[in-house]
Amino acid sequence: MGIRDKLTLTVSDVNGTKSYSLHKIIKKIFLWSIPIILTIGTVSFLLISHLNNSVDDLRKKSKDLILQNNKYNTQIESKIKSIKELTTQLNDIEHIIGIGKDEHSSLIQRATIAKITSAQRVYMLNTIPSQCPLKECITTSKFGYRIHPVTKEKKYHKGIDLRAKRRTDVFTTADGVVKYINTKDDGALGRAVIIAHNFGFETLYAHLRFVKVKIGDVVKKGQLIAKSGNSGRSNGPHLHYEVRYATRVLNPQNFISWNLKNYEQIFSKQRSVKWESLVNLIKSQNQIMVQQ
Repeated sequence: MGIRDKLTLTVSDVNGTKSYSLHKIIKKIFLWSIPIILTIGTVSFLLISHLNNSVDDLRKKSKDLILQNNKYNTQIESKIKSIKELTTQLNDIEHIIGIGKDEHSSLIQRATIAKITSAQRVYMLNTIPSQCPLKECITTSKFGYRIHPVTKEKKYHKGIDLRAKRRTDVFTTADGVVKYINTKDDGALGRAVIIAHNFGFETLYAHLRFVKVKIGDVVKKGQLIAKSGNSGRSNGPHLHYEVRYATRVLNPQNFISWNLKNYEQIFSKQRSVKWESLVNLIKSQNQIMVQQ
């Protein structure tokens, strides 16, 4: 091997000078590695620049999607609000149609009222909801549309709220049969009892602490059926009380104040009830019982 095939490296330091010889092939590898390294560096730089631009594009698209999503959320919330307002309007229409439709058709005749005997009046007061389900009756929220104390939305209050501390005795307001019980603290009404009475009437007692009757129990007017509480969607202890007739809800306040002294007032205050037919039915039933 000649001297032309070798590469001599000389290193000098304080200890003297040393010489190193490298094969010519190594020299070529060394010389070729420089452009390769430069090429790799250039390609890496270009690739990183491309990736940075892609990341910037993705960030921009992400911001655009977030803005678009917020826009859609705003539109959805607006639609939901419109639907709620439309639902309220429909409830108003249904209420007007349902109540107003029968105001004149269900008037009871004065002659029919005059023929109701004392025994029949007592019977009606026992079998149709009357008086208060609590010993002390103070209304804290009336029947009809109101701003819900929890949801803060305008809703139709289907009953009335009566002031009651926890564990206050709750009594049924007419003879009947226990139709429904919810013993769990869930839903809007929480623990509740529904009692079916004669002639299509029902009463509902809600937001209870616990129930003292079972489904199918026959109860008498004034019987203890539950203890008041704060279950369900409620902002404080009270009793929610409803009076229902067929498919409608009636103003319980009129039935709470109904007694022998103001007996005839119920016929004009609750005209959605078919009083004429109902009274005639009661009279005919009593006649049959007398004949037997």
